[in-house]
Amino acid sequence: MPGVTLQTGRRGLRELAYLSLRDAIVTLQIAPGDRITEESLSNELGVSRPVLREALQRLQFDQLIERLDNGRLRVRPITVAETEHLYAVRSALEQLSVREASPRLGVTDLTALAKMVGTMRSAQAAGDHAAVVATGGDFHRYLARVAANPVNDYLVGQIRTQLDRLRHVSVSVAARPHESVSEHAAILDALEAGDLDRAVRAMEIHIHSGRAAAIRAIEHFVRIS
Repeated sequence: MPGVTLQTGRRGLRELAYLSLRDAIVTLQIAPGDRITEESLSNELGVSRPVLREALQRLQFDQLIERLDNGRLRVRPITVAETEHLYAVRSALEQLSVREASPRLGVTDLTALAKMVGTMRSAQAAGDHAAVVATGGDFHRYLARVAANPVNDYLVGQIRTQLDRLRHVSVSVAARPHESVSEHAAILDALEAGDLDRAVRAMEIHIHSGRAAAIRAIEHFVRIS
């Protein structure tokens, strides 16, 4: 398991320990299935056992780590079945976000979304796949802010960390960054045209494509493990 570095910033030590471990798991620095021990993590992060245990409890709540029957901890493996379930929920929530955001989008909003798609195109051309993923996330969060549905926001928040990990997995599929840019452009095109049904369908296609890419990557990882 690679070493983990404690993040810095204006946050309490407990929050920093949690965020450092969460980001290491989401970005696959600590891989799915890796065993973790309190002793090694406490030493690497330079935090006390009580602080670390609180962070680990939060990660268990996030469903990023699990405790085995023998009492040991490991990063939760990623399975095809769980991926299908997560993306089914995400698809419903994202389509709702489009439906609720569409009638509220103004010129300034459409310009902001178009700028994001442009940034994604530039990043894809430069081979910066991580930037494609990050800006795509910004696109979805912008739509959610315009939709202004706190229940939807809460539900998305419950699965966000698991979905973020799957996005990092799907980056390993060579065609995915290009597909993602085209899919976001299709959503934007429909929104600019005021065609709600087409925008919802474009979002559904985008989420389905992301699901397929994640599953291909998981199956590839299993074959080479």
